[in-house]
Amino acid sequence: MKNGHKKKEIANYTEELLKEKKKEYSFVLILKNVRRKKVIEILNRYKAKYILEIGCGLEPLFNYFDNFESYTIVEPSESLYKYAKKQVIGKLLNKKIKIIHGFIENVYKNLGKYDFIILSSLLHEVIKPKEILQVIYNICAEDTIFHVNVPNIFSLHNLIGYEMGIIENLFDLNETDIRFNRHTKFDKNLLTGMLTENGFEIIDYGSYFIKPFTNKQMEDLLKYDIINEKSIEGLEKIIKYFPEFGAEIYVNAKKR
Repeated sequence: MKNGHKKKEIANYTEELLKEKKKEYSFVLILKNVRRKKVIEILNRYKAKYILEIGCGLEPLFNYFDNFESYTIVEPSESLYKYAKKQVIGKLLNKKIKIIHGFIENVYKNLGKYDFIILSSLLHEVIKPKEILQVIYNICAEDTIFHVNVPNIFSLHNLIGYEMGIIENLFDLNETDIRFNRHTKFDKNLLTGMLTENGFEIIDYGSYFIKPFTNKQMEDLLKYDIINEKSIEGLEKIIKYFPEFGAEIYVNAKKR
């Protein structure tokens, strides 16, 4: 894909994300908060100190996690890059934070080495996921932990939709996928297989957050006070009873 096409997709994605920020109830952003908690939990588990985040969205992780020696972000969206730069101003750790505007495949040769690389909610949005995995492989040192997370096609809400006959094929792109320029639908086997094919060894795997309904249905439940923040917390916690059926899946991996 040429840079012009990629930039157009990034611009469309950024526009849709900003629309979500303006909504009274956005399940996209609620799920983003849940995802962030999982990533921070894993950063702490592996005692990450030298971190690279590929694509930071509206809220870079350094706003919520500060136990690092250096934090580098590569963000392809110009507006999100500028937004992230503003968020660094005034932070005590600002000298330890570096934000680069560009596509990772264009800038990776100028990057250093890291003990933890984050590819959060992004692999499903690139048209050639294997290419970005090869770039990340080249950045990784022998002891680098690579964390990747993506939506799970076996999320409970997808399975309910399938059994209702609303979804004919779990791997087909839906309205949300098209809206956010998603290109690949992942399950555990596809995600771990793609990583293995590109030189990675899987360390651990999991899913998180039981999502019983679509984003719009979840937003309506919140809007009409049928569920609340405590309900969201409960849906986070019951993943231990349904470990394969979370809304998203993650893998932690290293170079073989």
